[in-house]
Amino acid sequence: MVIKRLKGAKFGTDRIARVVTGYALYEEGKGYIAFSSDRDEFGILAPYIPCGGKRALQSILDAGGFCSFDGMEYVQELGA
Repeated sequence: MVIKRLKGAKFGTDRIARVVTGYALYEEGKGYIAFSSDRDEFGILAPYIPCGGKRALQSILDAGGFCSFDGMEYVQELGA
């Protein structure tokens, strides 16, 4: 799992999408980590981007990652 910078990245469908900017956790071959409960009113799921930015994500990785992936999904950027 690595930290990747997103700038103007689109998530959703061809008809409607959320545009996000910030740092997120990325798993090669799977996508960005997102919480299932974070879907918006249109059902679009975007990656977890914490307020603490890169430092917050680095502290998660330094602590050994997540204890459980229950309630989490992988999402792909549009056009990826």
